Amino acid sequence: MPSYADLNPFMSTSVGENDLWNAASFLDVPYIHSVPFGALRIAVDQVRAQHRSQVRFVRGAGGSGKSHLFSRLRRECADSIFYAYAPNPPLQPEALENFILTRFVGSLRHPARSKEGREAPYSQLRLLAYALLKPVVEQDFTFPQLHEAWAGISLETRKEMIHQAVQLLEAEHPMVPRSVLRCLLNVLRDDKEHIAAQWLSGAAYLTENELKFLGVPEPLSRAEMGGVIQLFGKLASQAGSPVVLVLDQLDLVVTQPQFDEMQRLLFALIDQSENWVVLIGLVVERFAAWDAALSQALRGRVGVPDSNAPLGFRLPVIDMLPVANEQKHLLLSCRLETPALIEQRRKDGITSAIHPLLEEDVARLTAGGAIFPRHLLAAAAEVYAMRTTTSALPPEIVAAAATQPAPPPLPSLPVSAPGMPVAVAVMEDANDGPVVSAIPVPTAVQSMPLPPPASVLAVSKTSLAEKVDALLQQAVAAAKADTASPSPIDLGERARDLIELMVAPPVTISEGDIRKTYDNFDGSDRWFEWGGARVRIVTSDAMRGSFIAVLERIKEAGGDTLLLRNDIAPVSGQLTMELLNAFKAKNTFHHIPAAETAILAALGSMLAAQREGSYDQLATEPPATKDNVLAALRAHPLLRGLRLWEMIQKVHAPKQAPSGPPPSSVLSSIIRPSAVPMAKPPVIPGAMPPVVPGAKPPVVQSAMPPVVPGAKPPLMPGGKSPPPPPYTGATKPLARPPSAPVSKPIAKPPAPPTKPPTGVARPPMAKLPPPSHGTAA
Repeated sequence: MPSYADLNPFMSTSVGENDLWNAASFLDVPYIHSVPFGALRIAVDQVRAQHRSQVRFVRGAGGSGKSHLFSRLRRECADSIFYAYAPNPPLQPEALENFILTRFVGSLRHPARSKEGREAPYSQLRLLAYALLKPVVEQDFTFPQLHEAWAGISLETRKEMIHQAVQLLEAEHPMVPRSVLRCLLNVLRDDKEHIAAQWLSGAAYLTENELKFLGVPEPLSRAEMGGVIQLFGKLASQAGSPVVLVLDQLDLVVTQPQFDEMQRLLFALIDQSENWVVLIGLVVERFAAWDAALSQALRGRVGVPDSNAPLGFRLPVIDMLPVANEQKHLLLSCRLETPALIEQRRKDGITSAIHPLLEEDVARLTAGGAIFPRHLLAAAAEVYAMRTTTSALPPEIVAAAATQPAPPPLPSLPVSAPGMPVAVAVMEDANDGPVVSAIPVPTAVQSMPLPPPASVLAVSKTSLAEKVDALLQQAVAAAKADTASPSPIDLGERARDLIELMVAPPVTISEGDIRKTYDNFDGSDRWFEWGGARVRIVTSDAMRGSFIAVLERIKEAGGDTLLLRNDIAPVSGQLTMELLNAFKAKNTFHHIPAAETAILAALGSMLAAQREGSYDQLATEPPATKDNVLAALRAHPLLRGLRLWEMIQKVHAPKQAPSGPPPSSVLSSIIRPSAVPMAKPPVIPGAMPPVVPGAKPPVVQSAMPPVVPGAKPPLMPGGKSPPPPPYTGATKPLARPPSAPVSKPIAKPPAPPTKPPTGVARPPMAKLPPPSHGTAA
């Protein structure tokens, strides 16, 4: 059935960031995970009513549906929330605020959603600006109506209304810089929207003309970024909508400094801001580290009193439960009812709603105990592929496979397994209703997923290299479609991902010293060491004085430094170019184009998904284990051909020392005859090489027999080495007897020499080579 083979609806087993923002491709069964989703809705409604920030930990194994739940929340809440997604934070704790702000503003630049669930013709960021503009609008418009009316207002009227709105905000937030409020309202101007959003996200690459066009003196400083994040929560409160901030893929947050910076961020959103719903997605093993690392002060602010919990407070956890029984049928039915499959069945005149699967396939997939959604989808994808490729197998194989007994169903969960209470709804105030609705979940379900059901027939599995290639190409396309420009911090993280992937031995990573001496540093500075050599990678998109400060700190680097910069950030200015050229004289500079940046971003998202276990259930050959997936990525030509990787290898390669002494001039060889002979005599087969004259002329020179013109040249020594004392002088070719000697007797040194006339060579202390090989000084 080749017409059905390409319509496999079970191939997508996880929700990526591109799926999260793309409403058209979202397949959902509301009944599945309805309990944890209800707990999230309760938290959102509480923050909307009370404006007090709250934190929830969404815990589940890889493939349990955390990302799917986050995506459903965005769609179900429609225009009643501001939604931001910030996965895979950087390793540097001091870069967390910059990362959160960049991802937050980048998320708000995605389209808002209408009450009907459709994408609005304006972004979330513009929706927030419309909400702040409403106090100066005389009529009571809905947001869609205000958007339509705004298009018909003259430019001068828009400027006046924006000016009035800025004045109102200044009165309510006197400590906020005017430039922040001005840029926030300037997103309502079509000619300034893009640049204003870049400035709000902390972009340091804006030029002087762009800053002047915005009416701001300089880019947003690092010291102001935390205050801008807090301001967004307060402004969203004025708009009447909570801010949902999802922190996902936190598997690399493992050190105490990282935990401390995360706690500082949460403290700021709780104590100094308002209106935040912070959702932290963690796998079970990683949550244990968070539970042990968080301080009592933070647990007291976000947790629930519990005498049996560490430090007297239990963290508010929402657990992802496996699916069983009817939920399995619903999930399979939802995937089998995709529009493409329905249309193909209609063309073929097939009335079965599960074709090309059979009833026995569905029965086998839904048998057994509870299972996580991703594992069920992976097993269904394998069965679907078997059914659509059976016709390509030889008839004898099909007949033999059909006679095999069906494998036993999956084992059900043990009834006697110890239960673990799972908090699915948390209310901090007693008068708000029940505190916790606990559902006993067997511990075995939380710790290890059940294996997928086996298929009846042998399936020709997809090549892992082909699957990895398809996933990488999809991730590259999603990165190119992203409206947010990558920050230099992101660029530094992706360079780290590339090195750790491509280098087989362990890589030692250490921080550079730029951030220690320059507080406003906008990028990353790291040393990478492996194989006995090391390379330093510095990233920066700063302009003017900030970039000059970075260049001054690396201009004396000794050839082991690679400076990276996104091509969206130009390089200009006389002093900047002088410093950059001085750096490039010994080191390497790479202005990374957007196409290469998209490949690096795709690599980062794939590695994060692999760490989350998103590829563990892929039906491929060889299996999609961690080592196999990384090996397939390492061999991918798109990554191996990156210009960045070529430059990293070049900088890391051992530096070649100059071969032999540096070439010297004829004059210097005359002054210091021990350095290098002025001319090299021809090589005579079987003869010893000529002896280089020493610093002092030997006294045995007179022992040599005189050379008579026309006589037979003296024999050269053969295999035996000449005795050390004798000195043979400069050996001449046997075929050409030398001219008459021109040197003076060495035993009687001449009187103090007088300055030779111009153009006349100074008499040497040893014999000169033949005239055909000599040069005059």
